Amino acid sequence: MLSRKNLHNYQKDIIEKAKSVPSMGLFLEPGLGKTATVLTIVAEQFKGTTLVIAPKRVAETVWQEETQKWEHLKHLKISKILGTPSQRLAAIKSSSTVYIVNLENLIWLLSQPSIKFQNLVIDESSRFKDSSTKRFKELKKHLKSFNRRIIMTGTPTPQGYADLWSQVGILDMGQRLETSLTKFRTKYMRPGKRNPHTGVIYNWELNKGADQIITETISDICFSLKAKDYLELPTVTYTLHKVGITEQIRYKYDALKKDMVTEIKGQTVTASTAATLTGKLLQFTSGAVYAEDGSWQEVHTAKLECLESILEETSSPTLVFYHFKHSLERIRNAFPEAVVLTDSNIQAWRDGKIRVLLAHPQSGGIGINLQCNAGETAQTVWYDLPWSSENYIQANARIYRQGQEKPVIIHHLCVEKSVDEHVIKILDNKITIQDALMEALK
Repeated sequence: MLSRKNLHNYQKDIIEKAKSVPSMGLFLEPGLGKTATVLTIVAEQFKGTTLVIAPKRVAETVWQEETQKWEHLKHLKISKILGTPSQRLAAIKSSSTVYIVNLENLIWLLSQPSIKFQNLVIDESSRFKDSSTKRFKELKKHLKSFNRRIIMTGTPTPQGYADLWSQVGILDMGQRLETSLTKFRTKYMRPGKRNPHTGVIYNWELNKGADQIITETISDICFSLKAKDYLELPTVTYTLHKVGITEQIRYKYDALKKDMVTEIKGQTVTASTAATLTGKLLQFTSGAVYAEDGSWQEVHTAKLECLESILEETSSPTLVFYHFKHSLERIRNAFPEAVVLTDSNIQAWRDGKIRVLLAHPQSGGIGINLQCNAGETAQTVWYDLPWSSENYIQANARIYRQGQEKPVIIHHLCVEKSVDEHVIKILDNKITIQDALMEALK
């Protein structure tokens, strides 16, 4: 069992800083030990009970497992407000130090009579970036009842700086970034694209220099650490594989893009809106397209062939991220040895007993340590490309994190001259914004 002496110096610095910052934001990259750091603050500084809000998988395992690893945390009694209503009520009535609720049960918990916690911790606070959600609105009503508040995430700005308004507001009730999103936009942003007919604003753009002003405004309560500055991590290589398709397949793709309709194996595929079209194009580049009845038709095998080439080049275990169910089915058909990620096979993967592990970035992207040192390298392949930089960063951090000893290679399968290339650019832009914030708050 680890002792408090095993905490890194940067963790001890954060714990000490918390003594003078009652409510703080920890924007720490995955793998830097956010949970152990915050639990130490809870154990040594918090008075009364603490409510932890976390994604389901994290709520189920991570926090309790962390208390069992550390000698100075083992006295903390954890109660999980999960499961059926009767199980949740029993968890609330237990005599515990820390109560953990998943995002899906938060509104139910806040509606219970006579519920009061002295402190609040939000794990993955970027899940509260949208202030229009019922989840945020209900929590906002209770914020003043907490004596201490901590938010934690490695991806504070997945869509841009406006994501900070609600998260920082949880800490200071709008003192730093204004009391409403409208006031925040008026002060720091300008309207971007509009609907020419209705005047509805599609997006907002930062005013020149606003990023620096925002960063300075929150720097007294929000702190950032980047893994490369504090941990000895192996090299990581990002590789883009340009996947070619035949002229016949290209014709069908261009027809779908231009006319929002194409024919695949005798079936007509249509996209009624621009948003639907984007989804259909991403399905197309992955190799299959869904019909209206939920079935799918294979369009090409170009990405499967590229994945096969990658797997043939090395014997190292490979983690493959997919998005579409048809991608999962087709990969499993092409590679019978591939195994879908479950809680029960994580250790087998880490021991190098699984050659190909398949995971969805939303289920396999948070709260799981998948570093595997069994091969010459640690490989990840993005078979389907995600729009969300948050999912992308979190998923990559399952392997490229503390404990990884072998060089990491992150592959991206990208169909040439397609929507895939646009997604790559979008991801890069979002990550650049986030990196700038994390660097400034260090």
